[in-house]
Amino acid sequence: MTGGMWISLLACAGQLALAGLALARVGKSPLALPLSLLSIALSTWNFSGFALVRADEDGWRLVGFAAGLMTVPCALHFILSFVGRRRSLAGAMYAAYVVFGVLALAMLVALGAPSLEAHLLTLRFGLTVSALAIPILGGGFALLGLHVLRARHPDERARAGLVLLGLTLVVALLMTELAAELGLEVVRLGHVGTLLGLPVMATAALRFGLFGDDPGAPRLALHAAGIAGLGVLAYLAVVRLFVAQAGTLIVCTTAVTFALVAATRRGVTAYVSRSERLERLATLGRFSAQMAHDLKNPIAAMKGAAQYLKEEHARGRPWDGQGEFLDLLLEQVERLDRVVDTYQRLARVEPLPQPVDLRRLVEGVLSLQAFASPGKVVIVRELTPGLPRCAGDQDLLANALENLVRNACEAMPEGGTLTVRALRDGAGTALEVEDTGEGMDARTRERAFDDFFTTKASGSGLGLAFVRRVVEAHGGEVLLTSREGRGTVVRMRLPATDASLGGADVGEAA
Repeated sequence: MTGGMWISLLACAGQLALAGLALARVGKSPLALPLSLLSIALSTWNFSGFALVRADEDGWRLVGFAAGLMTVPCALHFILSFVGRRRSLAGAMYAAYVVFGVLALAMLVALGAPSLEAHLLTLRFGLTVSALAIPILGGGFALLGLHVLRARHPDERARAGLVLLGLTLVVALLMTELAAELGLEVVRLGHVGTLLGLPVMATAALRFGLFGDDPGAPRLALHAAGIAGLGVLAYLAVVRLFVAQAGTLIVCTTAVTFALVAATRRGVTAYVSRSERLERLATLGRFSAQMAHDLKNPIAAMKGAAQYLKEEHARGRPWDGQGEFLDLLLEQVERLDRVVDTYQRLARVEPLPQPVDLRRLVEGVLSLQAFASPGKVVIVRELTPGLPRCAGDQDLLANALENLVRNACEAMPEGGTLTVRALRDGAGTALEVEDTGEGMDARTRERAFDDFFTTKASGSGLGLAFVRRVVEAHGGEVLLTSREGRGTVVRMRLPATDASLGGADVGEAA
């Protein structure tokens, strides 16, 4: 085999390994799916180049074109996910998938339609593809470059720089292939680019936590590399057996690719499922501990009162003067009933709207915070005088604010300033919590309010999701602003009190 064929095979194996590593994190990281799709497309393109030389069959040129076309939307998808713009620019991303997916499908249909192939493999078609791809990729790289300039945390700057370098190597050198197809006198360096981009992306994934912190990543990488090696051997065997039968060769290589993907997913499913089960059990344990804490105090009071009354009864003393203990028992029963009712409402997020004085609510939540982090976090209250009351559920809003305050304190383990504001917001009111912690990167900001998403080893991923549900149940909205190295601000915007609930009342100074 020639040196170019060996480069194609090595790039194919490496891209398959990277795809396997990314597939193991699908569902855990927004970068996993687009990177796995991009790696599979590049692997297919590399093998098509190898098969084209080995089998001397023009059908592989069409397969390579189809795979190359799909790298455009996959690359855009990956870039938007990395810079935290996947949701805001979802329309452009899906439009790119549709346009280039249709073009790739036309290439595959042309395998059995020579007349269509004659129309596709033309200079006009190549120029059309270039006119579509260059603005899309240019816009994506502009967003990525801007993200590199704005990144403040050293690890995020390193990740962004490696991603920019890796994608630049792949895309720029792939463009030499398109230029050659358009008849320009350039050296084809696409296979070299996909091979050089591999170690860069692997370093970003394994050394700088591209998919987040995962102590099992090296083991998964070895597993993915083993599967990729077997895949290359399978490809070589298929080419050797069916080199003269183009249709059978394409079908068999497609089958091998799907088998490799299935094997990779099967190999990591047990690991991922076990991790998810442990996380859910840990979350359940934390909820159980919180509920036990809320129930323990009233139960202890009831037990003490009951033991005292039992002792009095055993001594033959009358209960006529023990009304306060009976009252205590009744109070604690009512307290238990309120605890259970509160947990039910927390689960369903069903607010019972009443006029709420936000100033008093803030003071109540912060009253014990100084004891939770003594000497570390400086608490600043900025409470607007004469603030109108809010129509809301006191318990739900207090729990939501407690979540934000706790998150802010945890974001400042070495200390900092926690600022809690109650202020006017247009026609309504708002609660705002600001910290001076590390802040969030773009990917974390985009997923911060998703259920079960957390960056903490002991987090449940339900805190900010619960805050969002509470605020939305009150007819408001929650806004998050965060920059790495500059802290985070979360604002809960709430409607003013309805007239039927006494909206004319004004909150008193706390």
